[in-house]
Amino acid sequence: MRQENSLMSYRVLIPARLGSTRLPNKPLKDILGKTLLQRVVEQSKRSSAKSVHVATDSNEIIEHCNELNIQSILTSTEHKTGSDRLAESCNILELDDEEIIINVQGDEPFIDPQDINQLANVAISKKANMVTLFADLNKKEFADKNVVKLWLGSDSRVEDFSRDINHLKPEEAKKHLGVYGYKVSFLRSFVQWNQTVNESQRNLEQMRAMDKGEKIYAIKSEGKYHLGVDTENDLQDAIKIAKSFNESN
Repeated sequence: MRQENSLMSYRVLIPARLGSTRLPNKPLKDILGKTLLQRVVEQSKRSSAKSVHVATDSNEIIEHCNELNIQSILTSTEHKTGSDRLAESCNILELDDEEIIINVQGDEPFIDPQDINQLANVAISKKANMVTLFADLNKKEFADKNVVKLWLGSDSRVEDFSRDINHLKPEEAKKHLGVYGYKVSFLRSFVQWNQTVNESQRNLEQMRAMDKGEKIYAIKSEGKYHLGVDTENDLQDAIKIAKSFNESN
């Protein structure tokens, strides 16, 4: 049985917006009687987080959260990235600089609560400013430029990120999962930094931290499903997985 860090204390923030071009109104899509966002929140609440908040620029999402007694934060409509929305949320919540937040994507309905806990534990134990998750790549994902890869060095530190499997040794590449942990003070600084060339060319926001020499640590996900719902096909896959849960209970 996995041991929890008795000193672990962190919060979960879930950015959510309606403006997805590939799947409009994505957070409110139905998956067997529950919205996508509701499922993400429920999984997050099964972690040891001391609070779970949805951060959104949508009044419709705020109303949905109110109906389900989900804590939510209304943020600016001007944010270009999820990190900007998170930083504003930290300010609205008046979080201390030393607090840890875990950024759970609002489109991952089956995120493992233990992954959230373990990510927070790594951030705390290593006194890290930024941590993230990875999984093994399957054959279809090797050449898929939509799948972000990472390479690990010693001590679980990320050497680099790329969409190109040949960027570094292909046989050592891992699948990056877009779940992050941050120290609040770092996040507040990060959003003030200018975008870097690597960030722009690779379309990977984390390169801004890498280019600044920031250490990013990564641990392997213990979750069974790594499904980010971005398209109608993804939504149908999520429904199939949810059905399998129901049938096994």
